[in-house]
Amino acid sequence: MRILRSLSFGIGLAALSLAAGFAAPATAATATLRGEAMRAGFGRIAFAFDEPVTTRVRVANGVVVIGFSQPVRLDPSKLAAELPNYVSVIRVDPDGRGLRLALARPYRANLLEAGDKAFVDLLPENWTGQLPGLPPEVLAELTQRLRLAEARARDIARMPAPAPKQLGFRTARLPTLDRFMFSAPAEAALTTSLDDGKLTLSFDQPLAVTPSEIRSLLPADFTLEQAKIGGDRTQLVFSVPKDRQLRSFRDEAGWTVDLPYPGAAPPLSLADLQAAAKPAETKPADGKASEQKPAATPPSPAPKAEAPAAAPKPVTAVAADAPPRDVEIASAAEGDGGRIDFRFSRPTGAAAFTEPGRVTLVFDTRDTLDPDKLKGVLPALVEAVTVTREAKVTLVRLNTRRQQLVRLSDDDTQWSLSFGDKAGKPATALTPRRDADERGQTIVTVPVPGLTGVHWLENSEGGPSLAVATALGPTRAVSKPYRFIEFGLPQSAHGVVVSAVADDLAVRADTDEVRIGRQNGLIVSLDAEKPKETEKTGEQAAARPLLDSEAWSALHTNEIRDRSAAMLREIAGASRGRKSETRLALARFLAANGMMPEAAGPLNALLADDAAMRGNRDALFLRGLIATRMHRSTEALKAFEAAPIRDEAETGLWRALSEQRLGRNAQALAGFRRAESILDRYPADLQAEFRPAMARAALATGEAGVAEKQIGRLAEMSDELVQPEELELLRARLDDVSGRPEAAINGYKPLFEAKARPVAAEAQLRAVKLARAEKRADFSADEAIARLETVSAIWRGGEIEIEALAELGRLYAEQQRWRDAFQTARRANEVFPEHPATRLLHDETAQRFEALFGDPNLEKLPRLEALALFYDFKDYLPIGRRGDEITRLLADRLVELDLLDQAGEILQYQMDRRLTGAARSTVATRLAMIQLMNGKPAEALQAIVSTRLAELPADVKRARLLLESKALSDLSRTDQALDLLEGESGPEIDRLGADILWNGRRWREAGEALERILGESWRGQAPLGDGERADVMRAAIGYVMSDEALSLDRLRTKFAAKMAQGADARLFGFVTGASRASAADIREAARAAAGSDTMTDFLKEYRKRYPAYSSAVRERRKPAETDAANAGPRPGQG
Repeated sequence: MRILRSLSFGIGLAALSLAAGFAAPATAATATLRGEAMRAGFGRIAFAFDEPVTTRVRVANGVVVIGFSQPVRLDPSKLAAELPNYVSVIRVDPDGRGLRLALARPYRANLLEAGDKAFVDLLPENWTGQLPGLPPEVLAELTQRLRLAEARARDIARMPAPAPKQLGFRTARLPTLDRFMFSAPAEAALTTSLDDGKLTLSFDQPLAVTPSEIRSLLPADFTLEQAKIGGDRTQLVFSVPKDRQLRSFRDEAGWTVDLPYPGAAPPLSLADLQAAAKPAETKPADGKASEQKPAATPPSPAPKAEAPAAAPKPVTAVAADAPPRDVEIASAAEGDGGRIDFRFSRPTGAAAFTEPGRVTLVFDTRDTLDPDKLKGVLPALVEAVTVTREAKVTLVRLNTRRQQLVRLSDDDTQWSLSFGDKAGKPATALTPRRDADERGQTIVTVPVPGLTGVHWLENSEGGPSLAVATALGPTRAVSKPYRFIEFGLPQSAHGVVVSAVADDLAVRADTDEVRIGRQNGLIVSLDAEKPKETEKTGEQAAARPLLDSEAWSALHTNEIRDRSAAMLREIAGASRGRKSETRLALARFLAANGMMPEAAGPLNALLADDAAMRGNRDALFLRGLIATRMHRSTEALKAFEAAPIRDEAETGLWRALSEQRLGRNAQALAGFRRAESILDRYPADLQAEFRPAMARAALATGEAGVAEKQIGRLAEMSDELVQPEELELLRARLDDVSGRPEAAINGYKPLFEAKARPVAAEAQLRAVKLARAEKRADFSADEAIARLETVSAIWRGGEIEIEALAELGRLYAEQQRWRDAFQTARRANEVFPEHPATRLLHDETAQRFEALFGDPNLEKLPRLEALALFYDFKDYLPIGRRGDEITRLLADRLVELDLLDQAGEILQYQMDRRLTGAARSTVATRLAMIQLMNGKPAEALQAIVSTRLAELPADVKRARLLLESKALSDLSRTDQALDLLEGESGPEIDRLGADILWNGRRWREAGEALERILGESWRGQAPLGDGERADVMRAAIGYVMSDEALSLDRLRTKFAAKMAQGADARLFGFVTGASRASAADIREAARAAAGSDTMTDFLKEYRKRYPAYSSAVRERRKPAETDAANAGPRPGQG
């Protein structure tokens, strides 16, 4: 028997070793459990594990405790029925590491282990003789497994080694180099060396090589001297001309080895070319002679037969287009600041900018930045680091613990990011300039020497799109933020960042500048530079003008009715060939006499009836002229795009008039300038229409000289053609633009009561704007508001009304008349939805709304006023992360005021009206939390269910899962709530599961869940915290409520010592003791624990874990406090 036991022990140990070698560890083992009453008079419990588990057994006070070395999942429900005379009650420890059996009578326990099986024999106390052994079938199985393992080991030893993979070889002779191409496995690495004409190539694994094939493909001046295949490497030795250089790189096809001819310059990357193009910088003499490097000679077209004059030294060259390399990263703390260095393999374009709580670096490189190298960098300054690859750039985002001054500096191929007040030397400032493109439309340029490219970055957080311009050193930065209507230029540490507002914004890189524009030009207020080339004059116009001034003037008459009637009779009697010509003559006559709608009739009929006239220059031009003089500017621009007249200089003059009326002043002024000589030949009545428009376009773009010239020409005309009041208004505006505010104000004031209402309205508007811009005291705030209110009321339409509304909205905001300010912006949106000034006013109003409701400004508003403003003007709430933050702040304030219904309505509006996708699901998560606090689990569940998405961030999904499970629990759908948590793990999941079981009055399972949460806290000397003591008490009461004596005994054994050290020691001893008179003795304690505020506990834990998706937690009042708070004086009482 001793031999048998030794054999079984050896077989079991071998099987255990084999299993340990081939089985992968798991979080929790699985076991099957079977009980059997043996004929020899003892009971046997058999365990079959899915992996080796160490088992130990002890008997104490009639309870068999079976412990496992790791958590084990098993089902003991059938064991009591299989061993009815041995076991009465079975319980599994909550942590899965133990099994407790209450014995029906006293027994001894004996343990037998055999690999992944274990047997516990329950022997009578009077058992004598030899202890039972392992079952024969188990011994046979272990023996068979050992034999199979030995056979498998022998088979593996006899298996032949795999054949090496084939190494393919090709060559190519190029004008500047010879190239060897090797088709090698992806995992094969290559080491190269070239010394005195000996080229050695070593692969780090054995490869199949055919020397004869390689020799047949080599050029005439190359030979293969040796091909050696060792145990773990393959080496090829070639004889090559001694004047060759060497470089190698890897691509998707394998390894490439280049051998350039002597003097051939290696190809340069874009960064290398721009670095070489930079002018040499003069450095102060340091007493040492600078090292002069010889210039590279141009590559020879073919290899030369003769040897070079001097043989070069052995070369180990690295090509400029070498494969990507790892970026070397180093960091150092310096006082309160620090520095992070990024060293690249070549000069690299970069950009850097800061946002609240984050620094973003953009590197225009193919080199690899390993995120692991940035983990834990400068822990006192940097909280987290993420590295992403977008298109051709690598982004490094550093979340900082506090706002820091950062600078980026360069040192050849190294970029250094410095934190702190002494963070490196200041950068050269980059200043944007207003310019015009080749079409005469306004653009903004930013000169950036060393520019390497412009890159659009993806924004997953709902903010504006960003375009980043990267550049080589030295450091150049936008030193202050610029904000325009269509875009913004945030402050940067290096390079240029463009924050797009307009959807069609175009940002592109020129040779040494960034160009920003739109299809129809930008609206900017920067000073424009003088054009470097003179404008083209009207001398380039067509030989025959589209509008003959003499003929146009000759058509003027006081007998319009008689002349038009005669022409109509002529049209009626004209032949088919002349009918179109007479119709065109009638339309021209009516247009010359100012009857534009009447002229449009015969012209439209002409173009509809005669297809040949649809290409006639005169007819097409006349159609555009009529639309222009009817102030149908959009229709006029479309008419002037007709192919026969599109490129005419005279067409550009009329197009400029329509563009000025549409507010495109820069484009209009460019058109006026190009055709000014044509305008000089026009009749006086047409000049009186064009020159005020040209003057206004020049004033709007700051071209005071052009405006002064046009005003002078207007002053020479008669009062019948030019209104004196309008001329005085233009003169006042010229003083305004020219920096003469006193003269401008004095010019505006007499026009306040002008007979021409447009002049009076514009004079008041300009005067108020100028006084505010110059901070003059000519008008008080109330007087300015009154005047602009009058202007906006008596004058409707055009630039005057929209500018008056915009200025009035700003005045209201300065006076903190928030409702009037928001209402004015809303009116502008309704009347001029597409106007640039409206978009600017909308953006400014949205910013005011954001600042007004942002923390801590929200505290300054009265509560009712804040709620009313928010409800009435919710459409100004910004979309994205900032809007979500404002909504959360307001909702949190309402929660603190116990206005949970109103807080829920605010979030419900945002979810229903403003948000889609992941942002909507995130706000729904916060709404569900408030609904749970409000005691509305059904509404909370609806908020979660109605916003489900397949693609959501993991933390959002998990937060929504917790809230949905909690809502189901509060609706008494305990099983569904638990099913939802199945497969999830984590402390918050365990806590919520215990809460669900407790609310569902599943006392034993709730006690076991709480005991699992407590874990190993009963070990060691550290005292229990208040929360842990409460969990122990709840677990004890749960076991008492479910009459679980075994579980209660286990809990008492674990925690009795530590619970005795607290104020609730007597209560714990009473609940877990055996001296209770009845269950009624602990009824009060059970009621107190069962009625505890688990909702508040859950919400506090949830807020700690998911602060971004939760609102402020409001403590629930106790019933007595609620009654006292709601109690008021009864009728008839004081």
